[in-house]
Amino acid sequence: MKKKVFFVVSSLGAGGSERVFWLLSQGFDKTQFEVFIVYLGGEKDMFSTDLENVRVINLMTFRASRSFGKLLALIKKERPYAIFSTGAHINVLVAMISLFVKIPFLIARESNVYREMAQVNNVKQRFWVPMIEIFYRRFNNIVCQSAEISSSFLNTFRLPQSSLIIIPNPVKASLPGISSIKSELNGKKKILIVARLATEKMHSRLLNIFAGLPNDFHLSIAGDGPCRAAITKQINALGIADRVCMLGEIEDVDKLYQNHQLCLLTSVTEGFPNALLESIANGTPVVAFRVGGLSNLVIEGFNGYTIDQHDDGAYAFHVQKACSQVWDHQAMMDDAQNRFSLNKIASCYQSLIS
Repeated sequence: MKKKVFFVVSSLGAGGSERVFWLLSQGFDKTQFEVFIVYLGGEKDMFSTDLENVRVINLMTFRASRSFGKLLALIKKERPYAIFSTGAHINVLVAMISLFVKIPFLIARESNVYREMAQVNNVKQRFWVPMIEIFYRRFNNIVCQSAEISSSFLNTFRLPQSSLIIIPNPVKASLPGISSIKSELNGKKKILIVARLATEKMHSRLLNIFAGLPNDFHLSIAGDGPCRAAITKQINALGIADRVCMLGEIEDVDKLYQNHQLCLLTSVTEGFPNALLESIANGTPVVAFRVGGLSNLVIEGFNGYTIDQHDDGAYAFHVQKACSQVWDHQAMMDDAQNRFSLNKIASCYQSLIS
């Protein structure tokens, strides 16, 4: 009999954690596991719910605080062998439910570098510290995407080091023909950022840097969020509206990466930036300020450059350098698959419940 596996997420919106579990659900061995995606609901599903051999269940509760009863009832009905959860609020919810129903394997996924998060929202971190220290002890393992996340987690919380395991995020294989797509750019300096429009992503810093670049540079901003109005206002104030395109949330991100020369990251905190992994997997190099996870992802000069935080001048220089550099797009894509393929990462997750 196949063993039932739950992937529990808050929504199927455009978030990185949601995309990781959506991919992993497809990568698990369906001859061994009956796979479910369980999500609380949201305004708009950005990922397909029509997946082969994956049951998708929308609780329509929308918030973790309203989900205890329905999720508990579902777990009692389906009796999963293992539950994977991601995000502190979802992890705590699942851990609390495990007090009332037996679940052989509980695996939490942790995606934050807490020392970096404290710079952005220290009040929120102080709230989560005691909750995590109490409830994360219910988990068999806590998956960290990078060494930075693992180290920060151990330094922040009094939890056993033996429960932590480092597994990077997966990426799906890109379509062939990237060289012909890149050649069609004809030297156009099209650069891109894919990120939630939130304070910690530092779009304001990017726009100030971009305003100083030559006029033949054009910036696409993909994503949505609470800072949209402020970003639009800054674009107009800097007089760069004719060179900046606000795209909103995009479903076909692969095509978006392939149609740009360069992908950017200006965040002050990241766990393991999916946007950069997906960009590299599509043969598009990256330039990023140094944050968590980049040491395992970016190979200097091969698939991008990383810059010290606050060195805006060096960042601008490397954006221009990267746009004039000749890159081996196919080698970049092959390396991403060798290190982060869905099959490889899904196998690592499966090994936790074998």
